[in-house]
Amino acid sequence: MPKKPKQLHGRQQVMQDFAEAAAERRQHFFYVLIREPLGPHERGEKYEDPLAAALGELGEITGGGSQLGEGNTIEYCGLDVVVNDRDRGLAVIRRCLRECHAPDNTVIEEYIPEFNEIPL
Repeated sequence: MPKKPKQLHGRQQVMQDFAEAAAERRQHFFYVLIREPLGPHERGEKYEDPLAAALGELGEITGGGSQLGEGNTIEYCGLDVVVNDRDRGLAVIRRCLRECHAPDNTVIEEYIPEFNEIPL
């Protein structure tokens, strides 16, 4: 079993658990943190649908969400992605998000073998 990164809390600890479950299935988990205030419908149209199509049999989007800020604001949105081949999946994710004009400060979080933020 891969070692757990140290000092992950809250959302990142949940993502670590998702990554471990994917690894047990011989898959690889990424969390795509998109620093754009999109609700579910807009996030789906702009990122989830194109990424799901681009991944095809290589993987799937297993979840997504929006982090709420003060009041009714949205701070960022994100996608949970599981792929069958880490390198090929990562390349597809990066290419597709660039084509969808994701913000430059978008990061792809990887949890296994250790926590890492991969720039877009």
